[in-house]
Amino acid sequence: MKVGFNARLLTAPTLRGWNRYTANLLAELAQLDVQLVLYSDRPIHPAHLERLPQSAYQVRLSPAMRYLQWEQVWLPQQCSKDQIDVLHCPMNFGLPAFNSCPQVLTLHDAIDQVYYAKHLSLFQRFSFAYRQSQLYHWIARTRSTHIITVSEFSKRDLVEHLKIPASKVSVIYEAADDHFYRSIADAVRSQYQLASPYVFYVGGLEQRKNIPFLVKAFAEANLQGVDLVLAGGQVQDQNQLRLLAESLGIAERIRFLGWVDDRDLPELYAGALCFVYASEYEGFGLQLCEAMAVGCPILAAQATCLPEVLGEGGILFSLENTQELSNCLRYINADPEYRSSLGQRAKLRSQHFSWQQTAQATLQVYERALGRSTKSQAFKRTASLANPDC
Repeated sequence: MKVGFNARLLTAPTLRGWNRYTANLLAELAQLDVQLVLYSDRPIHPAHLERLPQSAYQVRLSPAMRYLQWEQVWLPQQCSKDQIDVLHCPMNFGLPAFNSCPQVLTLHDAIDQVYYAKHLSLFQRFSFAYRQSQLYHWIARTRSTHIITVSEFSKRDLVEHLKIPASKVSVIYEAADDHFYRSIADAVRSQYQLASPYVFYVGGLEQRKNIPFLVKAFAEANLQGVDLVLAGGQVQDQNQLRLLAESLGIAERIRFLGWVDDRDLPELYAGALCFVYASEYEGFGLQLCEAMAVGCPILAAQATCLPEVLGEGGILFSLENTQELSNCLRYINADPEYRSSLGQRAKLRSQHFSWQQTAQATLQVYERALGRSTKSQAFKRTASLANPDC
């Protein structure tokens, strides 16, 4: 099978979110003898191609042009020239309105409509940039042959808020990168000067990540000799959190690591007392898989998809107030045996997720889009690979 990919985002070296999903999926599809053609209007960063055998992929770069022309004119023309069987866009938008081949869209969530829309001003709602973005998203989801999403929660949001037929959407889970399952080195904690026990979070620091809630719960827990370590995020968000920490009297016990190298993350998870995820809205929550893979105890919000992904792999807390989370932090810090049991639960839950299963289930979606696998039994196999019983 010859599969084209809208690979525009792979021009950036970072592995957050959609890029991590795309890079891992491409690597596993290459192992399934899928011929990959990667389309972009800018050079793809070499780091994203390292895991792909040279014989498994081709890169097609367009001449310089406006994005709309690239997406709606050049991309479908190139798919026709390359005789692509299926075009896959892994990033919520980016499919042409008309194409000669079936099209698959990975629509990770409905966050724009469900979460961000309610925070927009009237001016933002009627701005040209916002309307243009809405058009790109609408074209992608209406002109796709089939849609992949990453959790049952996200599927419910897509059906309810975007009115996408449930029969058009398949749930296929993500997973942690392979290096989270390898042996853990001992140099990283000293590299980041983490001498004290610490509670860990990695990810964005924007509003929906709900980091002020975590900071307040940490202050309330009053864990003597324990730091709160926050990795990722923008400088302006860090500054706001510093002010909050100062007002709570814990400024000296919060560490901001900023961006950390992806290869350092396994030990940062493994060395923590626990990983805390207080996010208000997630489509999947990949950090849960990363923490589970290294056996890090996990505390996650009882919100959106997080209970579904975490399963029995950790402890859920309410976002109604900080008391539950602060109590959990005290308990984990005071009881090493309980902490160890949570780590074992996380490790056991991690076995339910793998990029190999993700790629196999995705290949079956391609087959369905091509009309090669229309029997119900085929989709029973897809479901068992993508969403195993907890």
